[in-house]
Amino acid sequence: MTCPSPGGEPERVDLLALCLGAAPRRDAPAADAAALRGTDGSALSYRELADAITARAAELRSAGAGPGRLMRVDAERTPAAIVELLAVLAAGAAFVTLAAEAVPGPGVAEVLSGRRELPADAAYVMTTSGSTGAPKDTVVTRAGLRHVFGGLRDAPQLGFPQGLVWAQFHPLTFGYSMCEVLGALAFGGELALVAREAPLTCAGIRDLVASARSGGRRTALCLTPSELSLLTARLREACVGVPEFVLLSGEPAHRGQLAEFLALPGGERSVVVNTYAATETAGQITADRVTAAAVPAVMGGYVGHPLPGVRVTLLTAEGAPVPPDDPGTTGEVHVHGAGLAAGYLDPGQTADRFVRVGPQREAAFRTGDLGRWAEGGGLRIVGRGGRRLKVAGRWVALESVERALLAGGCVDEVFAAPSEIRLEGADPQECLQVTAVPRDASGVTAERIRGQVVAALGAPLTVRLVLVDALPRTRNGKVDTRTQAVTGPSPVAGGGLAAALVPSVWQEILGAGIPYTANLFEAGVDSLGVVTAAARLTRVFGRPVTPAFLLDHPRLDLQIAALSESAERPKAGPASRGAARRAALAGRRDRRRAARGITAAPSDSPMPTQSHQEEEPTS
Repeated sequence: MTCPSPGGEPERVDLLALCLGAAPRRDAPAADAAALRGTDGSALSYRELADAITARAAELRSAGAGPGRLMRVDAERTPAAIVELLAVLAAGAAFVTLAAEAVPGPGVAEVLSGRRELPADAAYVMTTSGSTGAPKDTVVTRAGLRHVFGGLRDAPQLGFPQGLVWAQFHPLTFGYSMCEVLGALAFGGELALVAREAPLTCAGIRDLVASARSGGRRTALCLTPSELSLLTARLREACVGVPEFVLLSGEPAHRGQLAEFLALPGGERSVVVNTYAATETAGQITADRVTAAAVPAVMGGYVGHPLPGVRVTLLTAEGAPVPPDDPGTTGEVHVHGAGLAAGYLDPGQTADRFVRVGPQREAAFRTGDLGRWAEGGGLRIVGRGGRRLKVAGRWVALESVERALLAGGCVDEVFAAPSEIRLEGADPQECLQVTAVPRDASGVTAERIRGQVVAALGAPLTVRLVLVDALPRTRNGKVDTRTQAVTGPSPVAGGGLAAALVPSVWQEILGAGIPYTANLFEAGVDSLGVVTAAARLTRVFGRPVTPAFLLDHPRLDLQIAALSESAERPKAGPASRGAARRAALAGRRDRRRAARGITAAPSDSPMPTQSHQEEEPTS
């Protein structure tokens, strides 16, 4: 929408007014300001982009587009795709972004075919990532987008100025991409498409920052915390300057190297804003500025204050609200306000998450996340989307394990997830898989990481530790939360020596960081892990190895000595029997010591034994 310019002021163009029906702003960007730039360097001004949107919207309306209709937009990230989705909005219809070869799901297909209509105010249908359950086709509204982007513009925590170069970096099938597109328009910036590498390295982002700086421009990036970690690594290699404005969303902030980023040359001047967001609320719910002093709180789950016009309540399992002055009680996060989506295409999913709460039966989105009020105000997320594990009869938030490892200083990135041990010759058994990027690859570091995991859990649980050069990521830039089935080398049954076979079997089960002369039951093995190991060792050695044997020989060196002796000396003499008895007695002492709760964590590692108690949900 072109705004009149009295008194000889430059003509201004408000694309949020044109596409979403927002009230026109007097401070909209100048018509000749840069608005959209492709990876090939082609560019459109605000006037040219508005003209392209208006012309295409007229064509779409002639073809039947309008309120309640859903239009398919090619998800390939090009200037043409950006124009198309904005034109669909300007035509009053809603869009869904799909790859050219993608087959839409049943709900989306039904709406695309015209057999079902969307609410008249629908803006787009976005499928959630499924990181907290089954993917859901969410109907986001125009009113919700106007509310959220108006709140971002007015939020004192941000302070993003106009005229920034905003990177368009994420797939258009990822809801965070709408923050890039509409955020650039809301703040009157230039949207610059950035090449996205596979595998992801953020080198394109680094190059954009350098290019903008050389032209006297400042950059704004919408990144997941995992992507910030990748970018920080690139900038460490060749610091060409840091981005001036960074908006974090899409993942818990502890997955980002916040302190390391702020410590880069010029990093202390960057405006880094951490947000808590959901597709179902049209985007951001809370936000707060991240400073060096605030990093510990943010890494601990603090996500700031609600944006203007957004209200958050915490409800206990009994449905009672948690008062804002009570920082000790956990409740499920519910979000209220005009930003709420119109629900999911699946009515059953809608009924489960979009609820009425309180005496006034107020509409709310039930996030499934667990939170607490922070001391001094604001919200702290203590468990996200069911990422919890029951250990020794109590719930442990997996974020607490990840935070303990990051605070321990041995890893750059980490992800913890429930998994299964599936080995030939043994029944599948549950375990916790911890995948980490170590700061160095030494065996001592691996053992220390394992000790920190066990200390954070505070009770026996079989832990598989997998060390990698980089965490697996989805195409959206988030850490891939699907359990990665990783096993060590598979020994050949009936061959080799006990000194080779015993460590190999335990490596299959536990991964890295297995102590050779320390108690395995202090290093992440529970009774189910013992049963699995006994079955696997039985298969490898071709003779019975019982759980009782392992309980009496809880160290690798004891197992190797006993199994070697039994293999090489079928009829042991008195001296050998005495040595075996002494080994068994030592094993029993180790096992009793483990049962009393003595951990194998190194003395210099953090021992956050309170964290799992802090984050135990009320449900």
